[in-house]
Amino acid sequence: MHRSLVYAILPAAGAVPGKVVQSLMALRRSSFPIIYIHNQSEEAPLGPDLKPVPWVGETTGSLIETARKRAPADFYLWIPPGVMVIQDKIDQFVKSFEHNPEGSLFVSDYMVDHRTVSVFPLQNDLTEREDWGAVWGFPAWALEKIDGADQNLKYTAFYDLKLKLMEIGPVIHIDNPTYRIDTIEEKKDTVEDMLFFPGQGAYGGFSYLFIEPEEEQEIEEVFLKCLHRRGAYIEARNNFVKPSPVATGDPVVSVIIPVHNRAHFLPYALESVLSGTFENFEILIIDNASTDNTHDTAAEYVQKDHRIRLFSNQVNLISKALNIGVENARGRYIAQLDSDDEYTPHTLQKMVDHLENHPDCGLAISYYELMNEQGETLEQLGVIKHEEYNLNNILRVDGAGALRCWHKSVIEEFGGFNEVDFPNYGEDYDLVLKVGEHYDVDRVQDVLYRYRRHPGNTDALRKNEDKIRAKTFARTRAIERRRILNDHANTRLEDQN
Repeated sequence: MHRSLVYAILPAAGAVPGKVVQSLMALRRSSFPIIYIHNQSEEAPLGPDLKPVPWVGETTGSLIETARKRAPADFYLWIPPGVMVIQDKIDQFVKSFEHNPEGSLFVSDYMVDHRTVSVFPLQNDLTEREDWGAVWGFPAWALEKIDGADQNLKYTAFYDLKLKLMEIGPVIHIDNPTYRIDTIEEKKDTVEDMLFFPGQGAYGGFSYLFIEPEEEQEIEEVFLKCLHRRGAYIEARNNFVKPSPVATGDPVVSVIIPVHNRAHFLPYALESVLSGTFENFEILIIDNASTDNTHDTAAEYVQKDHRIRLFSNQVNLISKALNIGVENARGRYIAQLDSDDEYTPHTLQKMVDHLENHPDCGLAISYYELMNEQGETLEQLGVIKHEEYNLNNILRVDGAGALRCWHKSVIEEFGGFNEVDFPNYGEDYDLVLKVGEHYDVDRVQDVLYRYRRHPGNTDALRKNEDKIRAKTFARTRAIERRRILNDHANTRLEDQN
C-alpha cells in the first residue's frame, strides 16, 4: 500500500515566538516533516524533519499556497502556533485520510487545558461561526480540485475553503482529541457570561452581529458565491399576500405566547402587551405542560381581561404550541412573544401599521434590545438591528431577529410551524426561510422587542449540537427548495424565448 506523504504546515511568520516554539517542539515528537513558513527577514530553525520556507505574502491563502508549491505532498496538516499535537493521537489524521480517500476535509476534537472540546462538523453547515477546531487536514487532491486557497481573501480563507471543500466531498470527523491548546488567561466576567449564549467571540453566540463592516462584507461575498455554485441564490420575489380565508380581522392581531414553567416572567410579558398603545388585539397563552403555577398565573389574567385566552398543550413542544395558537387565532396578523420577553409600548401599533401599508410583506421583523434577568437593558450590545439580513444571507446567519409579526394566511400557506422536524428549536427560522422565498420579509426600524437573557433561557439550556443540527437541516431543505424555484424560473424564461 502506498504510504501517504504528509507535511505539517506551521505558519510561524508574524506569530508569537513562544507559541511557535510550543508547536514546533510538539511536532518534532510526531512523525511528520514540517513546512516551517517564516518571514524572509527571520532565521528558521534547522533539522532533518524541517523544511524552512520563506514567505512574502499577506494572507492565509498565500501561506497555504506557498506551502503547496514548495513541498508537494498527498496530505497537509495545518498547525497554528500555540497548538500542541498529541504524539500518539495526531497520526489519526493520516490513518483517517488513508481509510477515507474520498474525504475532502479532516477535523478532530481537541483539548483545552484538561477539558475535551467536541466539534460538530455537519456537511451542510454554511456558517462561518461554528468551531471546527484549529487543526485542519487538507488532501492535496481536494485543494487542487478547488484551485487551491484564495490568496486574495483577507479574513475568510478558511471559511471559503470549508464551503468549497464540502461541495466536493465529505467532511471527516475524528471524534477524539488529537491536539491540545493551553490557556493561561485568568477567567473574567464577559458579556458572553451575561448572555448565557456561548460561542466564539467577545459576545458569545451574538458575536456575528458585531463583525467589522469590511470583514462582514467579505464573509457575505464568499457565502453568496457559494449559493451561486449550489444553484441556491434567488432574486426577490414579491407575491401579493393573500387575505386569510379564516381570520376576520377582529381583533386585528393575535399575540401568541407559548409558556413552560415561567410563572415568574409571564406577568411581565403580559403587562407589556396590555399597557401598549394598540388595543385591538387578543393574547393566546399556550401552557406547554408546565409543572409550576404557570397555568394558575395565566388563568388569573384570563379573568382580568377578556382579550386573553388560555390553551393547554399536553406536551412541551414549542412548534405544536405555536400551531395551537395560530389555529385558534382570530386576528389577521400573528405576533410572537416569548414568555420571558417583553414588548415596548408601541410594538403592536408599529407592526400593524407596517403590514397594513406593505401588502407584499409576508413577515415584518423589528429591531430589539437585550436585557438581563431583572429587566435592565444590556447597553454593551446596543440595538440589535440584524443589518446583515437579506434574502440570501439569512441562510448564513442564525436568525432574522424579533419581534416577528406574520400574516396569518402566510403561516397557513406553508402548513404552519413544522412540528416533525423542528419540534422544539428552529421552527421559526425554518418558517422565515420558507416565507422569504415567496414574499418580502421587511425590517421595521424601531426597537419593539426586549429579549431577556438569563440562566433559564431555552437557548442556554439546549445542547449546542442540537441547535447546530436543527439550523443546518433547515438550511439544507431551503437550498433544495431554492434549486427547484430557480429551475422553474429558468424553464419559464426558456419557454418565453
